[in-house]
Amino acid sequence: MNRRWLLSASGAALLGVGAGCGHAPGPADDIHPTRDPALWPFASDSPWNTPLGDGARYAAIRSPGFDPTAGARINTRQWSHPVFIAQADDPTVALHLRGQSRPVRVQRVPPQAQPDPMADGTLLLIDVPRRSVVELWRAERVGSDRIVAEAVVVNALTGMGLDSAWHGVRASGGSALGGLVRQGELDHGIAHVLALAVPPQALNRLGPQGNAWVWPAASADDGDGRRYGTAGNLHLGSLLALPPEVALDTLGLQPGPETVLARALQDFGACITDTVRAGGPVAFQGEPAVHDTAARIHSAALRTLVERLEVVINHTPRSIGGGGLRRAPPAPALSRGG
Repeated sequence: MNRRWLLSASGAALLGVGAGCGHAPGPADDIHPTRDPALWPFASDSPWNTPLGDGARYAAIRSPGFDPTAGARINTRQWSHPVFIAQADDPTVALHLRGQSRPVRVQRVPPQAQPDPMADGTLLLIDVPRRSVVELWRAERVGSDRIVAEAVVVNALTGMGLDSAWHGVRASGGSALGGLVRQGELDHGIAHVLALAVPPQALNRLGPQGNAWVWPAASADDGDGRRYGTAGNLHLGSLLALPPEVALDTLGLQPGPETVLARALQDFGACITDTVRAGGPVAFQGEPAVHDTAARIHSAALRTLVERLEVVINHTPRSIGGGGLRRAPPAPALSRGG
């Protein structure tokens, strides 16, 4: 597959050359590309950045509560994760847990930063050094210098994007930046695992390790997934993907975002991180900036892709993406500076 995204227009934002990134490299410069963690986060060996391998084993989805004919959507303006990257001249804002007078954190926040309008009120704030993200749940701006929320969690952009316990604003516990479709990616290529939400009845809360989730998830809705079902091979944290034998050029997809999404689902897959309303279509997660591009993907194309997804049954910490020869190049190293 042609990896044009590595040198594409989006790559100008995602990748730099050498330490300075502001001049043409000379003979002594390090010409290896690097990533801006604010735009393409997490370590290269994070499960979010690891492509599927030829050791991956696939199984048809077996879930009495999963209806692939219901199709899919991409959440961009509702139930989404707005991302804002602070600049050095942005105003200082105090971030408070609701009901507490002492802030959890004080940092610069863009004046236009607003949470998602739906009940979860998610808001993701990347700091000026571009090394951490503050993830807020049920956030509300109170004046120009104060934001209150029911959860305030700080995650490293240079880490793995997951934790051994709940540490984010998703049901699965990992960073909400994990799997999020970012600006430019639907045009130039998605080089990471996607995040997917499914109806709660599609999930089996009786996981193989006795939890209502499987790795890389570390938590579940309500803590115990009580609204989930008790049958099937879908769990919170399961990795779904298009098997390699699916010929993308036979699916009737349009060039551009539809094909980009399909390639990502075949090369990286989609991790179940959250739930949608019962009976609703599944939902991929995108930041609001991708709304117009995502709108170019027809509902029939989304349904076609969802109908062909299967479960990667050997996606584990010891065999991320099934292991073996990878379908895509590794993510470049992270840049040292902001």
